[in-house]
Amino acid sequence: MKIINSLLLLLVSTWIFAQENNCVRITTFGEKEICLPKIEGYQECYTIPLVKQIADATEVPVNVVLGYYLNDEIYSKIDSIGLINFDNFFKIYATTQLKDLPADSKFLKEMEEVLNGNFISQNWDEMKKDIDKIDLGVKVGEPLVINKYNFNDKSFTYVMLIKYQVDGEEPYTMAMTMNGFLTNERLVWMAYYLNYKGEESIIKLEEQSNIILGKLSNTGK
Repeated sequence: MKIINSLLLLLVSTWIFAQENNCVRITTFGEKEICLPKIEGYQECYTIPLVKQIADATEVPVNVVLGYYLNDEIYSKIDSIGLINFDNFFKIYATTQLKDLPADSKFLKEMEEVLNGNFISQNWDEMKKDIDKIDLGVKVGEPLVINKYNFNDKSFTYVMLIKYQVDGEEPYTMAMTMNGFLTNERLVWMAYYLNYKGEESIIKLEEQSNIILGKLSNTGK
């Protein structure tokens, strides 16, 4: 009976946490619960088998996907998702080595300083080896950092352009933000992607990324 009562208490506590933080789903990273909030215009769908397969297959080995949000238009075509070129979507992910490491504002700042400067360029060869392991017939160019900023005191953002070359197709460029943020005493990442079509794309990218990041960095306990 005590075991049943304990399980019921855990379920109720989790449900209350989800309601208070407007979570569409709660996942875990190490021993910590991570709230995946409702974001207007997007659907969190990592638990859908096909989406999970795509998300996991396109993630480098050192990371784990926690959540995957498709915009409403793409989500409406979920049955033929394999035929759709993704655009205007984002994922929540984490670095497995950090799963049991408490994170605070000091740790966030230290991580930001590590990434400052030419970190990506200096480490691109090693990073590309992890990307190449995915082997999806896509060549990924070295990310070009065009901006970096702090949207709030719980996060940092890098804005990048990345060129992709799919076998048999014309190369194309994606604009993306890579965001590190604090939630429930852990450092977690959010990457938001948008097809690049000139300067207006960057403005839209940063505006939408900030909206998403504001929601994410305010859902921790």
